[in-house]
Amino acid sequence: MHFRKALLISHITDLAGPSEALENYLRERSDVLGVIYHPFHYCSDRRSIARKYVSGKLATERKRCGLALPNLLTYFKDALFSLVFFFSLGGRYNDCVACDPLNAVVAILLKKCRLIDRVVFYTIDWMPGRFANPVLNAVYHALDRFCVKNCDAAWNISPRIVDVRREQGLPDARNVLVPVGVDLEKIDLPDKSDRAPRDLVLLGALAPSKGVDLVIEAWPRLLARYPDLRLHVIGKTPNDAVEDGVVYAPYEPRLDALGDSVILHGVMNHDKVLETLPACDISLALYRPTDNNLSRWADPSRVKDYLACGVPVIITDVPEIAKDVAAERAGIVAEYTSEAVEAAVAAMVEDPAKWRAMRQAAVTYMQRYRWSAIFDASFEAARG
Repeated sequence: MHFRKALLISHITDLAGPSEALENYLRERSDVLGVIYHPFHYCSDRRSIARKYVSGKLATERKRCGLALPNLLTYFKDALFSLVFFFSLGGRYNDCVACDPLNAVVAILLKKCRLIDRVVFYTIDWMPGRFANPVLNAVYHALDRFCVKNCDAAWNISPRIVDVRREQGLPDARNVLVPVGVDLEKIDLPDKSDRAPRDLVLLGALAPSKGVDLVIEAWPRLLARYPDLRLHVIGKTPNDAVEDGVVYAPYEPRLDALGDSVILHGVMNHDKVLETLPACDISLALYRPTDNNLSRWADPSRVKDYLACGVPVIITDVPEIAKDVAAERAGIVAEYTSEAVEAAVAAMVEDPAKWRAMRQAAVTYMQRYRWSAIFDASFEAARG
């Protein structure tokens, strides 16, 4: 694929995800690429970012306005800065990928002003109850439907969201499944044929819905059974530690209290994550099974990173990928209890041959999820 002038508008987290992968893909294939990022309010650096690449090389980068504003004001600020950055980056683009409704609305309005030719609406997260506030949730879904109706193509991160778009009346020709991929070329897999699993890893934002409490509860029992175990935690509690309207305490003190067997790495950039994960042996993706868990509708990138790095996963049956983990025997699907987590870890630690088979199955399974191939197919489908 080749693009004359391409634009990417997205919200981002402290950890890299599909947006950053798409930036890398477009940078290598565009004469000119504009990138506009808005970090979520809980990120370490809240400043909006504008980048311009010319022939794959960074030409300019600006960061503006890192004020800690209330959520609603943050959304207005992001939309305003999308417009300001759009014109500062050149003000005329052929192809635009806008992630999630707020950014896509801006892109579609610019298209109606004939400043953008084609808009792809990329849904990285979606759920019926996206916001606890019913008014805000209704506005979110109204914007979502507007984007579906007016975009040239809708990219959806999971089959469940594809089904939602179909129910919304979007023709299949414009309804594209774009699963999360991995930069496989960045991963160097070590030989583990002569070792048993010892190092566990928990990657991502530390939040109640990610099962961190289960890990804290199970860890003393696991350590009593297997004193050589170590737990690597990559990520941190978000600055705004609120979930479903409830404030929760930072997890770092509780994890640190578990002793020297728990190593807190903090936030890493994505390349460092892919460099670190292959040294680990067992990964944890313990999503809480509630209707309002965003991961139920998503394709969590950390699970793909785990598997591509040859780290079998213990996962709860919440995201769609849990079914593939079971079918491919690339890990263990566990119930959402600390006892089930303990049993799953024990099953791998006590049977190294079974664990090595899971490791190979995980690596083999992920060969179909190279980012470049996914985006090539997705743009071809979007262009019809």
